[in-house]
Amino acid sequence: MNRNIRMILAVIVYIIGLAASIYVGGWVMIIKPVKGAIAAYFVGTLTFRQLVITIIKCACSTTVAGLIWVIGYVASNHVFDSRDEQ
Repeated sequence: MNRNIRMILAVIVYIIGLAASIYVGGWVMIIKPVKGAIAAYFVGTLTFRQLVITIIKCACSTTVAGLIWVIGYVASNHVFDSRDEQ
């Protein structure tokens, strides 16, 4: 495969991994649960279980986001490895 095509594919794979990590780590594991907990608090239906799950999700969000990013990074390096050019 052409070097430029592999580089473009590697950048696309990397951007997909970065976007997925921001979506999962930021939206799914931080913003969405916190918004749900705040809404439940104002309605008066917030339970201890919901609060604990929200705290655990927020605490683990950076780890999950980092894992997803690393998977995208490794896949990107697998598509284009500059050491193969020699």
